[in-house]
Amino acid sequence: MKMESMKINIGGIQAEIITRKIDIDDIFLDQENPRIGLFKDSQISSDLTQEQIEFALINKNPQAFDKLKESIEANEGIINPIWVYPINNERYVIIEGNTRLVIYRKLKEKYLNKENYKKILCYVLPPKISETQKNFIKLEAHLRGTTEWDSYEKARYLFILNYQEGYSVRVLTKLTKMSEREIRLSIQAFLDMENQYLPKYEKDPTEVFKFSYFVEFEKNKKLKETMKKNNLSINDFCDWVGSGKIPRAMLVRDLNPILETTQTKKAFIDKGYETAMEKLSILKPNLTSPLFDNIARVIDGLKNLPSWEISQIIEGGQPQKKELINELYENVKKTKKLIDRE
Repeated sequence: MKMESMKINIGGIQAEIITRKIDIDDIFLDQENPRIGLFKDSQISSDLTQEQIEFALINKNPQAFDKLKESIEANEGIINPIWVYPINNERYVIIEGNTRLVIYRKLKEKYLNKENYKKILCYVLPPKISETQKNFIKLEAHLRGTTEWDSYEKARYLFILNYQEGYSVRVLTKLTKMSEREIRLSIQAFLDMENQYLPKYEKDPTEVFKFSYFVEFEKNKKLKETMKKNNLSINDFCDWVGSGKIPRAMLVRDLNPILETTQTKKAFIDKGYETAMEKLSILKPNLTSPLFDNIARVIDGLKNLPSWEISQIIEGGQPQKKELINELYENVKKTKKLIDRE
């Protein structure tokens, strides 16, 4: 294949890239690939072998890997080139496209006589490509691209760029199109998991799916205030998540009313979310039922109905409001009769 060169801006710096096909045996997987961050952090040695990286990429999300493999196999090749940079002796390291290279390796083993999977289409960067430009490519490909990273890995990479590479939150908002609040929440949720949760509940790759629990926790200011009043901390929250006391991440939103009441707080800490919600539905039905929440709002509204509005209704100036109040009264009366009869 004829090599084509072009000059493009990468991270605001002009670079000349070459498009060409490269033998897949001459390309190395990137052990700094943010997709396998948790796997790398959990290893004794930080220097991963190619086999370890390949294992991590395949098992990160086997369903997604198989789906992409089927697509590439059906098309007999990739559409979008991978990004690589040269190291020495005509060898290259991937910046973006690690999973696609692994798939080519697998398909080369499957189709021994096919030429399709022996070489892969690449954008070849100059040898002295900067770390800033490498990071920009990764951000463009994933944080803003069509192939999303897991939320945990995304937050981990934001943390690395912010804390270790010196990218300000303001710069990251421009690069990622995320808001400053989203970036800060993601980084703090990552720190909660990294420093508090994972050391106790092991760095099992499946634990990254608990990340959304910590995002919900960091978003909920009222919950954090209530926990502080009750001498509860992030360590307690980690235990609730790790022991399964909260079945789903979205239920973190219900913790504040649970922890505000002594009986429901005890039920939650002793037995978990379901038991606590059963008690809460009895003590405060308006918090667990949309209907009773609306009834509570109506009662509060009627108590605070201004005298001038009542006068307007009495004088016939608001016939629709009078009809609604009469309808409400009739339905409440019927429901009360049923309850009294029982």
